[in-house]
Amino acid sequence: MNLVGGHVLLFVAVTVGSAIPFLPTGEMVSGAAALAHGSRADVLVIFLIAWIASVLGDTVLLLEARLGARRLRGWIDRRAFAARVHQAERKLHLNAFSAVVTGRLVPGGRAPVIIALGLGRYPLRRFVAYDVVACAVWAAVYAGLGSLGGRIADHPVWGAAIAVVFAVLLGALVQQGTRFSRWRQTRRLARLGRERRTADGPRNAAPAHGSAQTR
Repeated sequence: MNLVGGHVLLFVAVTVGSAIPFLPTGEMVSGAAALAHGSRADVLVIFLIAWIASVLGDTVLLLEARLGARRLRGWIDRRAFAARVHQAERKLHLNAFSAVVTGRLVPGGRAPVIIALGLGRYPLRRFVAYDVVACAVWAAVYAGLGSLGGRIADHPVWGAAIAVVFAVLLGALVQQGTRFSRWRQTRRLARLGRERRTADGPRNAAPAHGSAQTR
């Protein structure tokens, strides 16, 4: 009964945490997996619970954004993360699948992506299909980290603590990797812009020189 109660509590916690913006849930999954590391079957159950619950919570968050779009836009505009939401909303039409998967793994990136999709009335079926993949990767990563932390430390409490540290470090690493990728892309675009302006310069100057000779 305690085991079943723990699984039910994990399901509710991940579902609610996913349905509310910016509540961390990966650490809970890692901690639960660390406590259950002695049984592969139990770790698999935790993975499945986290997977299903996160998809359900993300879908609820999307529907919340769609139903309350008018009020939500006014609320978002008064918050510090408004720029991130608007930026995600502008870029999502390019590659929604990549945005959903990356947003699930980057700390603080999930909610802006899903809210932006909801505000833009993104098709529900397509979002769920993308989110199933994203949440599977997310649940596998954090359950795997928890299982690893449980194997490193024999005591379940220390195993859970190590798993949470692993989860936090992973989130920070993914976040820094995403920032570095954006920085490289910005530099590449800036370089291409400079090269284009340099190449256009002589062409634009030639007609002016010719017209001066004509006069």
